[in-house]
Amino acid sequence: MTDVSVINAVPATPAKKKFSKVALLKALKFALPVAAIAAFFPETVLASTAGKDLMSSGDATVKGTFGKDSSVVKWVILAEVLVGAVMYMTTKNLKFLAGFAILSVFVTVGMSVAGY
Repeated sequence: MTDVSVINAVPATPAKKKFSKVALLKALKFALPVAAIAAFFPETVLASTAGKDLMSSGDATVKGTFGKDSSVVKWVILAEVLVGAVMYMTTKNLKFLAGFAILSVFVTVGMSVAGY
């Protein structure tokens, strides 16, 4: 090696490990007590069976307001069509024009998953 290359040489730094034993032990210190409590007291972890659904009385109102055939969904899709048309006219990008189709698919799938 020449003198110039030795003078300007930078020592290589070792790569930092992403997974280490110390990080694993820290995670286990937190996870093991939580798992033990969940195993010995399942009623505190799974508290869904121990009460009354206080929001069930408003289910019909939610279905009427935000359900599949409600006016809110129709207005959202209409707004998406208008915004998509304006954005397409300004950018000439077909992604904006097809946005309403994607939104209507997501709304339909989301409403069927939610039970509306």
